[in-house]
Amino acid sequence: MKKIVLYIWIVLMAWLVPGACIDDKTSGFKTDGSPIVISVQDTVVYQDFGFPLVIEPEITQLLPDLPLKYEWRWMAMDGGEGSDSLRFISGEKVFEHEFSRAGVFKIRLRVENQYGSSFKYFTANIRAPFERGLLILSNDEEDNGRLSFVRLKEENELLDKENTDFNSNAFGQANPEIILRGARDVIFVRTGKDYPYSYVLAISSEPEQKIYFLNGRYFLMENIVDVKKFYPEAYPTVLCGNGDNAARKMMFGTNDRMGHPGDCGFVHMESFLAYPGETSGTYDKIIVGEYKDEDWGLTTYLGWFIDNIHSNVWGIEYGNSTFTSGERFTGKQVINGAYIDKSGKIVLVAVEKDDPRKVSIHKSDFYSWDWDTREIVFESDPYIYTVDGDLNLTADSRMVSNGKYQYIYYYQGNKIYRWVYMAQEPELPTKPELILDDPDDEITCMEMSPNREHMWVCVYNKNADTELKGKLLIVNPATMTVEKTIKGISDRAIKVMWKPVEFNEK
Repeated sequence: MKKIVLYIWIVLMAWLVPGACIDDKTSGFKTDGSPIVISVQDTVVYQDFGFPLVIEPEITQLLPDLPLKYEWRWMAMDGGEGSDSLRFISGEKVFEHEFSRAGVFKIRLRVENQYGSSFKYFTANIRAPFERGLLILSNDEEDNGRLSFVRLKEENELLDKENTDFNSNAFGQANPEIILRGARDVIFVRTGKDYPYSYVLAISSEPEQKIYFLNGRYFLMENIVDVKKFYPEAYPTVLCGNGDNAARKMMFGTNDRMGHPGDCGFVHMESFLAYPGETSGTYDKIIVGEYKDEDWGLTTYLGWFIDNIHSNVWGIEYGNSTFTSGERFTGKQVINGAYIDKSGKIVLVAVEKDDPRKVSIHKSDFYSWDWDTREIVFESDPYIYTVDGDLNLTADSRMVSNGKYQYIYYYQGNKIYRWVYMAQEPELPTKPELILDDPDDEITCMEMSPNREHMWVCVYNKNADTELKGKLLIVNPATMTVEKTIKGISDRAIKVMWKPVEFNEK
């Protein structure tokens, strides 16, 4: 009797287990019978969230008149809802289903006749409206904000896009009841303190004294921080982000009511309340960067707060650590600077307050801090030289580095300069590497692509013949040639950035 029960149990297990595993690849044919062949154009499929995914397989078998049974099952592969089991979804030949969320799903088709069965497996990418891609934040002449977005699978795909591929009203479509006024910065910031982390899109509004937090995939409003509630004198500008070691708060720069530089503040990322920082100063410029610790896999966001009133530069790590430049910049005015990729190093450009033609170049050491003295560590004494005429670098320019080519790039008007900052005599360039054809073109911001193969340059022309006066140039940083121009996709851009999806968003 025990042997009979054991035999029945083994037979049941052999029957049930293959049906519960998404990766079962057995054909089921024990004889030649009438093998089934499932043919499709592609096993990796894409569909936008909110629309049904349709898969139409071509089914052939040796004996064409045999009746067939179909079984479609799915399982989520991204750790979200539906990742716990293999779920039956349809018994039809054609798969047609609208998923309840965006994500990555494994789909299994089983086709059976009286002789056995065959399987085909699909990976379905259900894409939210604002997945991975390029994002541009801009303001019009009345200081009304705009988010423009184009979805991309990878960075170089941008070369194949046109202006019609851009959603130039991403914020307004997702949040029609909110008018975005006076946008000053946009970043992605972590909100979760435990894994899996969640990330949101943060946008600062200076005149409204608010910081908006949007869902990272759908751009729907999740939280609004009213800065003036606990920090009434602060008008938020630059957003500095947070890091793996300081995820519970986000640092931001401020102006006062008259638009003059102010102190820094913080947003508590669990209560979403803003409060003043622990420093006391007025910061002419804030340079934001990040340091990636490859050994620990942690990202630390770093801020350099330039206080030219007191001839000081504060280095602030977004935990609670503040470091000073000491007496290094006494009598100097720091004009600008750039982080060198994610190394934690920064290059700063300063001039003498009494002689603006006398320029000094300062390079920080690796990770920049001395924890005992609480001072910023520099590689050596600054390199000092005198320019002939006016300096072609201003505080308004965005300086971006490219470690692949060992250059720092910056702009002025319709010109882009390329600086060999690693030279023994690292003087700023006197001639531009690229001059735009239209003298009315004004470069307003730029950023390096994460793969360092392109530089994204945003240009505003008030006389442009397009409804929106902002355009995007895709520049090769090695040859300094414009590979593509996409017109009429934004207003006056203040930030262009790559939106990744290497995280679990809310």
